[in-house]
Amino acid sequence: MVRKRKNLPKKCSTKGYTGGDDEDRISELPDDILVVILSLLSVKEAASTSILCSRWINLWKHTNSLDFDGDAALYKTARLKKELQFNERRKYVRWVNSIIQSHKSHTIQKLRIQFFLRKEEADTLTKWFEYAFSRQVPSLEIDLSPPNFIFFGSPGPNYVFPQEFTNSATCFDLKHLKALSLKFVTVTREAIEFFLNNCPFLEKFIVHHTKSMSKLEICGSSLALKHLELCYFFGLDSVRISAPNLTSLTIRVFSELILENVPMLDELRVGCGYSDFSVKKLLPAYSACISQLKSLTLILNNLKGSTDLCKFPEMPKLKKLVIAYCSVGEDSLLPLTSLIRASTRLQEFVLKAISHLSCFCFGFGLSSLWHIKQELMT
Repeated sequence: MVRKRKNLPKKCSTKGYTGGDDEDRISELPDDILVVILSLLSVKEAASTSILCSRWINLWKHTNSLDFDGDAALYKTARLKKELQFNERRKYVRWVNSIIQSHKSHTIQKLRIQFFLRKEEADTLTKWFEYAFSRQVPSLEIDLSPPNFIFFGSPGPNYVFPQEFTNSATCFDLKHLKALSLKFVTVTREAIEFFLNNCPFLEKFIVHHTKSMSKLEICGSSLALKHLELCYFFGLDSVRISAPNLTSLTIRVFSELILENVPMLDELRVGCGYSDFSVKKLLPAYSACISQLKSLTLILNNLKGSTDLCKFPEMPKLKKLVIAYCSVGEDSLLPLTSLIRASTRLQEFVLKAISHLSCFCFGFGLSSLWHIKQELMT
């Protein structure tokens, strides 16, 4: 039974509708149903329905999802001079602020910010975090990735997640947060621990491109975490993960990777370094989940001299194997045959050749030059 939402605009009459033989069935739906439908649209699409009739003017303001997708404007800024880029960023900020100020819903199910913003917009970004936390949002995504970026070295002057939020005396209740994605947001180890300790129902945690830590531990017998992505933590040497509910892990191999108590982990995506080095580092950690893996993706920068690939033990449950390979010269693909032989129940094998520059963009998509997909077993 759908309960009537308070303070929603009254239905507008369809009397006098001149749309031919078709009836305006959508406008006959209850307001709550229309709000649910509008919540599936982007902010711009939902707001544009306000021109339909007086009844629709304020409906979009009660949606429970705010997706500020700045893709179109983002790629436009890549061709502009710095001054014009600054103007585009200000335009995006004004747009988001105006929507937030007009929005009437006291709770939001999803908030997504996607645009290239820098530390100059720090105060505004902090207010957006406060807005999300105050609305008890279960899904929060902040993506500040630059347009068409090619990244060598450490991140630039990224927005830094506010230290005051990690204070134990914070007034925000984060128990509703289930999915958190932070890209090109500098987070400290304390900030990551803050989310793990204060979000007991956090199931999905994504952090891309950050710095300011050398060691990281994501551990806890009570963690609800199911999906974890850690990509490009510049300066990070050691990662230790112990999460009993973890099912999916995407990570770049660091000097030390320790996996403990991951009985549910069956999907692993790993960005390895050059030659044997990172593959050799991967094997000890890999032993903690090898018998249960169903899907494995390896991003390799070259195969020359990759003798450690031959040391992979048998993977009895592996059904899907993906190799994304960046060739440096004329390397032989023969080392990959040992991985296939170790996958005794393999059903799908995908081989992607990627450009040299794409090797630096692990976690943000791969430029596939050719793709082989083979059904090995039924």
